[in-house]
Amino acid sequence: MKSQIRERMEYLLGSKEKFWKFVDSIKKEDRIAIVTHNDLDGIASAVFLEEILKSKKIEMDDLFFISYSIDMFQDILPELKNKNITKIFFTDIYVDGMEGFEKVKENFDIFTIDHHPIQNKDEKNIIKTQSSDCSALTIFDLGKEILDWKKWKTFLYATMISEMSYKNPENFEMIKQDYPDLKNDAHLIRDSPPGKISQKITFALIFFKSNLRKLYDLIKNNNMESFDEPYEIINKEIEKWKKDFRENAEYYPEKELYLYYFKPKYKITSIFSTLLSIKEPNKILVIIASFAIIFVPTDNFSNLFVTFLTFPT
Repeated sequence: MKSQIRERMEYLLGSKEKFWKFVDSIKKEDRIAIVTHNDLDGIASAVFLEEILKSKKIEMDDLFFISYSIDMFQDILPELKNKNITKIFFTDIYVDGMEGFEKVKENFDIFTIDHHPIQNKDEKNIIKTQSSDCSALTIFDLGKEILDWKKWKTFLYATMISEMSYKNPENFEMIKQDYPDLKNDAHLIRDSPPGKISQKITFALIFFKSNLRKLYDLIKNNNMESFDEPYEIINKEIEKWKKDFRENAEYYPEKELYLYYFKPKYKITSIFSTLLSIKEPNKILVIIASFAIIFVPTDNFSNLFVTFLTFPT
């Protein structure tokens, strides 16, 4: 079944033609890697891209999940070389001006698909879209004549919700084609069927943090029921600390600021802070964990600004 993805998507850099030219340049002797961000958008991007490549009888030889750090490209470079990778797809990774990326380009033939702000307009082999058009949505658009809409649409919607892509009116209307009564409200969207799946997979991401390939394979095989137990475990952890926040957070009314320190078992700080900011949209939240500080300014939680500092545990 062909997709009912929105008809036109704006490509700020690159084009569908350049993407397919790169795909068509892959030879039988090439070894292909996908390097993607270790969040829901990154995982969905890799799932959809692998499906596109398989339709062309191109096998993905390796898959890397990375988080943002100063050394993220230097860290994966030796392994890419050791595995004789020749071509790399970067998905949902901001590469502009990042340290070590030029070295990667010197050693491999690459193509990047991303939705983060543009810094280098001269970058070749890249697709950039509006920030509200998450990378998974962009890749689905690239492969919309190939990808099975009926099979993947709910997962795509869940990813769009996790990235707040619904804030783009065209994307919201796209989701509404299957949920006509849905209102463009963060609380209602979070409680909608794709919103619940988004939350379930997001919690599973936390649970499977050290084994994202297992999570990837479960999603690829459409085995969503496997996330029920991880969801319950992480949800219980979050609810525990939400209760503790209500009881023990320090509040400074003159600044409308909450200060809170906690030591969670799982790395829930980011999602925990986002959930708190939905409940307290006009408050400043300073959440300190044993491994991170999260600062959430006032105004809307969609303007979340996150700063991570590393602490010894």
